[in-house]
Amino acid sequence: MMVVPAASGLIERWAHFYGDRKLVSAAVTYVHLAGILLGGGLAVSSGRASLRLGQEHGTDVQRAVARLYSVHRLVLGGLALIITSGLLMLFADLQTFLASPLYWSKMGLVALLLANGYVRLRAENVLRQGGAAWRTFRRTSAISLVLWFLILLAGAFLTTVS
Repeated sequence: MMVVPAASGLIERWAHFYGDRKLVSAAVTYVHLAGILLGGGLAVSSGRASLRLGQEHGTDVQRAVARLYSVHRLVLGGLALIITSGLLMLFADLQTFLASPLYWSKMGLVALLLANGYVRLRAENVLRQGGAAWRTFRRTSAISLVLWFLILLAGAFLTTVS
């Protein structure tokens, strides 16, 4: 099974490359922060708008939910940047991060964010079709806001670990 030694060697070379070149480290950090700004910024803005929507607005709400739904593609793009750059940072210091309870707490929060996003997306689909899912829609919007800020906080503390 040559895959594990080959992957191990590749990760080790990446760690040295990343550690020896400040420009590479800065570029990866920039991509991570840009993903947070794009995905998180749009998600927070969308969540805030979602919490202001009410059931009493009828068709205006349908249009608003459709507009909010259109944001998902950009949020997912931001998440793709975050995950890709996050993996590159993880591979740069694998031993430190894998041994860190804070890292695993942050990954748990990310998993909760993704699960919450899935539930919210389903609630949006129900609302777009004229169904009743307001409670779930509003709850997942609020949870999303909290999770994005908790993940950002965990990431800020995690930078002190490495």
